[in-house]
Amino acid sequence: MGSVAVEYLNRQPQCREIVVADYNYEAAANLQDRLGGHKISIRECDVTDHFSLKKAVAGATVVMNFAGPFYRLAHYVIEAVLDSKTGYYVDICDDYDATRNILEYNDDAKKVGTTILTGMGASPGITNVYARMGADRLDQAEKIDTAWLTGASGEGRAVLLHLLHSAAGEIPTYRDGAYHKVKAMDDAGALRITFPEPLGEVTFYDIGHPEPITIPRFISGIKTVTNKGAFGPSTKTIRDIVQAELWREEPVKVGAHLISPAEFTVAFLQQNPHLISPGDSIELGALYVSVTGKKAGEMVKYEFMSVSSASMGEGTGLPAAAAAILLGSGKIKQTGVIAPECIDPSLLLTPLAKNPVPEGQVNSGLIIRLTRENGEINVLSPGRPLTIPSIN
Repeated sequence: MGSVAVEYLNRQPQCREIVVADYNYEAAANLQDRLGGHKISIRECDVTDHFSLKKAVAGATVVMNFAGPFYRLAHYVIEAVLDSKTGYYVDICDDYDATRNILEYNDDAKKVGTTILTGMGASPGITNVYARMGADRLDQAEKIDTAWLTGASGEGRAVLLHLLHSAAGEIPTYRDGAYHKVKAMDDAGALRITFPEPLGEVTFYDIGHPEPITIPRFISGIKTVTNKGAFGPSTKTIRDIVQAELWREEPVKVGAHLISPAEFTVAFLQQNPHLISPGDSIELGALYVSVTGKKAGEMVKYEFMSVSSASMGEGTGLPAAAAAILLGSGKIKQTGVIAPECIDPSLLLTPLAKNPVPEGQVNSGLIIRLTRENGEINVLSPGRPLTIPSIN
């Protein structure tokens, strides 16, 4: 995901210099060689080493944090940014508990006069932006449902650890103006949405994510916010792992060894990718947001959806990179800790819409529907037809 962001920033004339600080120096060097040019420099950095990290971020206009999982590592980078009194900060944090902790840095960030933008990926990120778009069209938004579909194939260790963490046990959701705990990946919270063919109907389940944490904070008057996820053909596998409680991080004794079930599960999935791989088919991801509330005295619902075959790296890295440009150019004015719903949607979506869709990739564009109180549905933006290229 960070590599995608670096590639995007390398093409932007506003971005004059990029420092890639990575624990894996060889990987950073390979990225530098692949992209070429004079903008990119690299350095070895361990985010858990405060001195090393503070030195790496010193003098930066914007610090982008892709080091995950965020429930383990986010605080290291934020504290280094605040301690060094450097520029702005943006991350793709998708852990609800880490997000709660990040919000606690609000007063410190305001004292320094900096902006901490958290959760600027796809979900959270673009989902929050869609939520803002819907709320802005209403006199008062009351309920927001956010959902995402992704495949879990070929992902790195941090992504898989996050996946298990977010789908584990009881997770927070926001209902009737208060926080409640619900069982993750349970049938009781299932949401079924029909997307354009060939994707069709998708069943989403409650997932522990930042949207219910930040949206009630930054969009006033909201009574209910949910986040639900799906993993395509891998959904059943993930649910089975969760139900077997193989997400737990407390070590168990195996012979003479102590092994974390979560670490074992991640290693096993990485070594057996066929268990979570879609095979030879085109892997489609999707975002869905519905915003329900009052408009001119009528209860209406706006729905926003998009379908794409872009990788998770593209879907997550590109919004973060676009936001970094906005921060660096002074177009985001708020200080303190903010989330993507605090940003003017047009500022973020306009440059992303200009980014060309690679040949052979599927992208529906943004579909917007309005459902009126009498059940009438108006298509406000039809998007683009989904044509799946043939695979030889």
